Amino acid sequence: MILLQDRYNILSKIKTPDDLKGLSSRQLKTLAAEVREELVNIVSENGGHLSSNLGVVELTMALCRVLDLPDDKLIWDVGHQSYVYKLFTGRRGDMHALRSMNGAGGFSSPDESEYDFCISGHSSTSLSVGLGAVMANELTGGKSRVCCVIGDGALTGGLAMEALDNIGHLKRPMLIVLNDNEMSITKNVGSISTLLSRARSGKKYMKAKNTVETALNKIPYIGEKLSGAARFVKEHIKYAVTAGTLFESMGITYLGPVDGHKLAETEDLLRRALSMDEPVVVHVLTKKGKGYGPAEAAPQKYHGVGPFDKAHGLPASKASYSSVFGDELCRIAKKNPKLAAITPSMTLGSGLSGFAKKYKDRFFDVGIAEGHAVTFTAGLAAGGVVPVVSVYSSFLQRAYDNIIHDLAIAGLHAVIAVDRAGLIPGDGATHQGIFDVAFLSAVPNVAILAPSSYDELRKMLRFAIEDYNGTIAVRFPRGGESRAIDNGDYVFGKAATLRSGTDITIAAYGSMVARALNCAELLAEKGISAEVIDMRTIKPFDTAAIITSGNKTGRLVFMEEVVCCGSIGEQLLAHLVSREGNFKFKHIALPDRFVPHATMAELEDYYGFTTEKLVEKLEELL
Repeated sequence: MILLQDRYNILSKIKTPDDLKGLSSRQLKTLAAEVREELVNIVSENGGHLSSNLGVVELTMALCRVLDLPDDKLIWDVGHQSYVYKLFTGRRGDMHALRSMNGAGGFSSPDESEYDFCISGHSSTSLSVGLGAVMANELTGGKSRVCCVIGDGALTGGLAMEALDNIGHLKRPMLIVLNDNEMSITKNVGSISTLLSRARSGKKYMKAKNTVETALNKIPYIGEKLSGAARFVKEHIKYAVTAGTLFESMGITYLGPVDGHKLAETEDLLRRALSMDEPVVVHVLTKKGKGYGPAEAAPQKYHGVGPFDKAHGLPASKASYSSVFGDELCRIAKKNPKLAAITPSMTLGSGLSGFAKKYKDRFFDVGIAEGHAVTFTAGLAAGGVVPVVSVYSSFLQRAYDNIIHDLAIAGLHAVIAVDRAGLIPGDGATHQGIFDVAFLSAVPNVAILAPSSYDELRKMLRFAIEDYNGTIAVRFPRGGESRAIDNGDYVFGKAATLRSGTDITIAAYGSMVARALNCAELLAEKGISAEVIDMRTIKPFDTAAIITSGNKTGRLVFMEEVVCCGSIGEQLLAHLVSREGNFKFKHIALPDRFVPHATMAELEDYYGFTTEKLVEKLEELL
């Protein structure tokens, strides 16, 4: 394949944002087309976030032209839409190995470039960080201007609202670019989305008002006065029917909306905002997926993707833990009218699209608001509903207090579906599902289940919904089964022996069970008999099964795909100290460090989780 940099004329010359400032309008239009083709090529080869980046090409160009970077601070909320920015800030060569260990990361990071002011991986954080940067300038004598780019979906996050309240109170100069594409991971919901949509639908109205104003100005003598009166009326009507009311009521000036794909108009409005000595929101309308047909037609499917054939788009979806979860939930809901599903803007990713269509009255997408999702779940449970809230593991961290305060203390019957548990390829430190076992196991009244197969996930869901009476988490990995596993019947609190052995016991749960079986098979080829135990329920933990098997084989290895600190293996070791266990013990887990961005193959090799490297660790006990 011909590398794009071999034939691109303008993009190949962009080394810093300043290189965009001398380009003509014709060159800028060509550059936008080159960038979009480059994005499709990069993401189709490496996976990543495509739709959001295709939508901010012109906006990124405008920001690079009006700001003095990196002296000014440009902060991207979430950061997954910063690919274009990376192309303009000296990282183009690294983008062709995007999300691998030797390439650029998928999110913003100061460790990667001086152009990245802060870590940015989770939603709704930019405004708080940006205001902090503004006040840091004031306290240290800094002169940099601060600009935050936040999506309309991120405004549903409570942290963003808290920041806006503080920004309106302090009234320091600050540019807030509202990138309004009507999407977060899936289509936005809620009253804020409705309010912003009025601005979109009001574009023709605003254009008509501008036409009237122009006509009035042409009337001799009185035209200017009439135009001024019309402009006064227009502004008040605008704030009455658009998003201006939200920001103006908080003490923040509102400008827009402007078509974010019209570069000159966007630049003009940004320059006007930067000239004002106050906090200003510039409302920019963009189209997610712009320039690539499949992504324009289905932007949610191209939000975060793996490698794909760019000529034909994404392949048909395969079965995954998320899809199995969603399908099973539909089956249970058919028989149980009290069952409801909740998600914080993860409908498609959590496999809940089918549930949302079949059971509209019992499905709640609450927007990017994880804390609210959990506390809303608590209210449903207290009212007699059986709620299942589905949240990615890395985002569930944001609702920890809500789990403790609103669910666990009351002992409410609610199911927390912890999706994306364990190592996550490509996305780096901010998206790893490796802490949930530690923070959930520390909370009284919370049980934790960990299926190692699709069939076991189905059984655990039915148990959690139909037979359990309390708060219970079911954690499962991203993607699909790595091998078929016959787990037998599920019994709460009891481990299952999947393979009998005499020389060593390998105990694991979730995604590590398949690895344990692979290790046992390789050991068998070497004449070593390994017993494999699927722990299944990791709280309460079947300590008796572990001790019995360990005493039988004389050696016990416990494997888990979470950080060591607070892990089940660490808790198990404390049990073994106080109980009789006449065997050698080894714990295999992740070190207490943040995970780098890398492919899954790179991560498994890096942490020694390949079958060959795991067997080497097991043989140390032999």
